[in-house]
Amino acid sequence: MVEAEYMAFSWAITQALWISKYLHEIGLPLFRPITIYADNKRLIMHCLNNKNHRQTKHIDIRHHFVKDQIKFRKVNFEYIPTANNIADLFTEPLACDKVLSFTSQLNLP
Repeated sequence: MVEAEYMAFSWAITQALWISKYLHEIGLPLFRPITIYADNKRLIMHCLNNKNHRQTKHIDIRHHFVKDQIKFRKVNFEYIPTANNIADLFTEPLACDKVLSFTSQLNLP
């Protein structure tokens, strides 16, 4: 399952870097590193660990992109509990009270 999780992290990094470049081009540069919030502690710790071991040696080379972006301080992953992950508003079906809580945090009507 680590491979699929790395795919999600690499996609998030790719999108964050694209948005950062776009904002820079229109005169709104972002400060680095870009913080990406994730609710997977195990994978965050795995990304921050520079050592390779038996479980990581078969990961496809493109997944090392994640570790490289962290190493070069372009992005940083920070843990956020699943219950507080506002991104779930856009990706998962939620109970009404959760939807109202997240929309109010985003200042949406």
